Amino acid sequence: MRRGRICVAVLFFFACQALAFEWTLVRHDGRDYVPIEEVAKFYRFTQADYSGDNVNLEGATLRMTGGVNSRELYLNGLKFILSFPIIKVDDRILLSRMDLSKLVEPVLRPAKILGKPVHTVVLDAGHGGFDQGAQSILGSEKDFALDVVQRARDLLLKAGFNVRLTRSGDVFVPLEDRVAFADRQSNAVFVSVHFNAGAREEAGGIETYSLAPRGVPSTNSLDLTLSDLQLCIGNTRDPENIALATAIHAALITRVGGSDRGIKRARFIVLRDSNIPGVLIEGGFLTNPQDRVRVATPIYRQLLAQAILQGILSYNRALNREAATEQMMAKRGNSSRPETNDAGASIWDPLKPNVYTLPEESRK
Repeated sequence: MRRGRICVAVLFFFACQALAFEWTLVRHDGRDYVPIEEVAKFYRFTQADYSGDNVNLEGATLRMTGGVNSRELYLNGLKFILSFPIIKVDDRILLSRMDLSKLVEPVLRPAKILGKPVHTVVLDAGHGGFDQGAQSILGSEKDFALDVVQRARDLLLKAGFNVRLTRSGDVFVPLEDRVAFADRQSNAVFVSVHFNAGAREEAGGIETYSLAPRGVPSTNSLDLTLSDLQLCIGNTRDPENIALATAIHAALITRVGGSDRGIKRARFIVLRDSNIPGVLIEGGFLTNPQDRVRVATPIYRQLLAQAILQGILSYNRALNREAATEQMMAKRGNSSRPETNDAGASIWDPLKPNVYTLPEESRK
């Protein structure tokens, strides 16, 4: 008996295409999947290799790699943690419908997101006051986070953004109050800055969180819970959330360096209950010998602040690409649209590896 029941269904209709794309929908273990070869076709990857248990897709400006039974997916070399593993059924490699619609689509085609470029950035320094957060012999999370936020504020103001801080000093602010403060801002995004701690000192690197979509577990949870099935306020911003996380995480990894722990999903209160797009970044592990030295170095925290600015600029460019294309076509008097798969490249293309390089002596 076939393990997967296959049917054909029209899942999505995108305005840029004359006809709806017909996807082969595979039902397996109570979940919907789509064949990876159709992902390659829809996004116009010109080279596709999904032989064996590996996935390698390449286009003019995009590259996607992954593997069967793995939740790790790499887009242009950037690490994402899928909601569900890639699977293989009847010799066909499949990607979950949830990951297609909630991750791949908004990341590869951010210009299709209905959100608008933002003018206000709400910066949230984690912890504060009596809440130290993670600690090391070189300092505490609450102080390092506030320093990064203050540096990012200065850079964002110079770039023309309005900036609001949930805390500007060493005070404790309840999570619910941070959310309420952020929600009072219009045309805004929310960026929460934290530093990590692990049970093992070997754990290190940078990770970025966006809100988990409804119906999927958080990345660090093994099983689906009842609360995972409930719609959160923040889920109304699912496309913007993952696009913002991608832009900022790409800037962090290419400009700051360090181990890429990936873009992950969680239901932190500050992401779950806010009605503006938001992300939470973990800028390193204070329990890791190398990371804690970097975090305690002012130049490293400046790099984090610069990456936050560059990520938000990239996010704005990505969401505004459609409008820019329309203006360009109007000036040329051309009504036809280019048929390319590089709409998502604007999340990455302003980024150049090692633009800001941490001095080697500071990395030790």
